[in-house]
Amino acid sequence: MQFGAEPNEFSWIINLAFFAFIMIFSLYGQKIQMWQWLKQIELGLIELKKMALESRQTAIDTFKIYGREEEYVAKEIDRWSDFFTIMPVDLDPAGVLQRIDHLFEQRSDRFKEFVGQLAPEATDSEKLSLENTLEVAQVLGLIFRVVRHFYILGKKTGSTIMVMQIQMQLPELLRLAKAYHGAIDAFAEGKPIGDAIGPLVVTKFAREHGATADSYIPEITREVGYYEVEFEGRTIYAIRASGPGGTVGKPGFAVKKMVEQKSGKITRIITVDAALKLEGEKMGRVAEGTGAAIGDIGPEKHAIEQTATDHGIGIEAIVIKENEEVAVGVMDKRVLDAVPEVIERIEASIRNRTKQGDHVILAGIGNTIGIGL
Repeated sequence: MQFGAEPNEFSWIINLAFFAFIMIFSLYGQKIQMWQWLKQIELGLIELKKMALESRQTAIDTFKIYGREEEYVAKEIDRWSDFFTIMPVDLDPAGVLQRIDHLFEQRSDRFKEFVGQLAPEATDSEKLSLENTLEVAQVLGLIFRVVRHFYILGKKTGSTIMVMQIQMQLPELLRLAKAYHGAIDAFAEGKPIGDAIGPLVVTKFAREHGATADSYIPEITREVGYYEVEFEGRTIYAIRASGPGGTVGKPGFAVKKMVEQKSGKITRIITVDAALKLEGEKMGRVAEGTGAAIGDIGPEKHAIEQTATDHGIGIEAIVIKENEEVAVGVMDKRVLDAVPEVIERIEASIRNRTKQGDHVILAGIGNTIGIGL
């Protein structure tokens, strides 16, 4: 009402409704907000559960092709979904990277053993891709169980902070889950993914300079080999994981071993990998920098950095920008179209920062699924 206006017969009703709204909101506003958050989380959980179940079924359908009954496959995959890795103690950091590497070696061995038992008729290359399929299904199941845990716990305890935190992180968790959900078909069918751009670039570079599938030298380290090619008077060791099965291998230790084998001849290390783009950046954008472009948990990146430091070797990185969906999903054409530019930059780097007679390591980092030799 305006000041000085004649009160009408409905003014007291309006005032009463206004004060009633203020009282209700003051007393129950937090509970109303909590109810809204819980409903949003419930809707997200429904979507996460659907993706987890679909990925589980895809894994079952893929594994049963290789000689086992569906019931047995389903039971074993459900059992394996709880497999975990306990990170080593880091209160005393001395030697922690070696312990991490050892634990992940053991983890990899267990995955290979499990896949071998579940798919006895699969080839070695197919087993590598099956490992990736299994890991995707495991990740989606874990995301669903973690969100469900905090939802139930927050609802049970009435903790506003707990419910608010999971509600605020839910959009990012759903985005990540959708990326992996969209990728499981690529892993199951052995299609190249966005993260394979590093090995693809290295293979393309090697092929353009005389390499063939037969000239690939395997197993310098676990699941990693290299091509040896010549470029304008320089010797290039083009390192990549062995494909076309889905493996990243241990390229960091391959770089270290190659430097040691060549006894001081290596003068430059160039790493090529996919990198997460910022929102608004162009998909497939190529960028250069200094350092080791490798996304492992630590041991392999440390191996490259320490080796380069100990031997005074220049180290640089070339990355291709992608988002999560493209990195783990079927390779986007915009990423594929960046390959010629990356090769041009590699050649320019070798030409400008090395001299004739030098030996250079070119390491393509990434999952080699669908990328042949």
